[in-house]
Amino acid sequence: MGRTAERLHGLDFLRALMMSLGLILHAAQIYLTMPIVDYYWDDARSPLMDALLIFINTFRMPVFFLLSGFFAALLIERRGLAATFKNRYQRIAVPFLVFLPLLALAMTPLRVVGRHVMEKGHLGFDWSLLHSSHETWNNTHNLWFLYYLILHLATLWLLYTAWQRVSRYRRLRIANLFRSRSVYSSAAFLIVCFGLGILGSTEQAGRVSANLSLMPDLRVYLYFGLCFFLGWVLYDRIQDLKELARRWKRDMVIATILLTIALASFAMQGDVVNPSYMSMHIALSLASGFSIGFYMLSFVGLFSAKFQSLNPWVRYFSDSSYWIYLFHSIPVVGIALLLHDWLVPAEIKFMIVCLGATISCLVSYQLVVRNGAIGQLLNGQKYSSVPWRS
Repeated sequence: MGRTAERLHGLDFLRALMMSLGLILHAAQIYLTMPIVDYYWDDARSPLMDALLIFINTFRMPVFFLLSGFFAALLIERRGLAATFKNRYQRIAVPFLVFLPLLALAMTPLRVVGRHVMEKGHLGFDWSLLHSSHETWNNTHNLWFLYYLILHLATLWLLYTAWQRVSRYRRLRIANLFRSRSVYSSAAFLIVCFGLGILGSTEQAGRVSANLSLMPDLRVYLYFGLCFFLGWVLYDRIQDLKELARRWKRDMVIATILLTIALASFAMQGDVVNPSYMSMHIALSLASGFSIGFYMLSFVGLFSAKFQSLNPWVRYFSDSSYWIYLFHSIPVVGIALLLHDWLVPAEIKFMIVCLGATISCLVSYQLVVRNGAIGQLLNGQKYSSVPWRS
């Protein structure tokens, strides 16, 4: 029997929310004032979109990878190594291989139309506007997180196999290094936060961002691998979930203060020629690393505290989240392009895009995915029940 036989509804919901926030994030990206351009950058822009993107990007993928490590450890304890990796292959690798070509077929033409609007001011299609391999074939689109999760799971297989060959005495000594204290004060938490800071220091922004290329980026792999590792350690100390649930408000405040310090340091660091650049960049990177660490723990604590029991609506949302993440980019970019010449504030366009994309995702999930072959692929089973009939 594993450490916990009950379903962790709060963490299921948290994982689903982190995936679904991709819709909000990518809608906001279209209306940034910062020049972060992917498929389309609208003329209506707002600093509120900048703030929203920075805030969500701080914790979203770190929390997701932490939960991936946590649930990988849970599955291995409950089902064993072989059954776990068969499950992960079916639920992660197969969807990646199936949906990446389909997503590319949909998103690449939308990128062409988006580029046409940005350069010529109206809807049109001119393939010659795309110039790099990233814009055509060398792109994992919003499935990059599945790509790196596959790499982390492959690494886990190798490490777990090698771990079994280490003497029992040495395994106990290493394990006790992370078990002797709570997750707050364990070596794992410090390793992860300092590691995130060190890796983040290689970027001007003090944090490592996604790389959508098919060629793996070592920094991205290590950055989110640290979060995956912390999730593994957290499952090994699953009793700490109660402590995290008690302290989530304090951790959220600490994380937000550290994020504020990081943003202030970024504003003051200037260019590399600035005499104070190095000190400000170190402050930025370390504050970012520890902010991410405390945000990860605070969200785990919050959802462990507030969502302990089964709620049919929450479960429905959790089941739909995988589809929402796979599909959302198509309606987000498509609706934004249809609104390109509407002269209203960016915030109004953003809300319309979010609402329209959410409706598109949920309707398509209910009608096409939930009780069909795609639902079987993504969720491991088909569902006929719905919360409004329960």
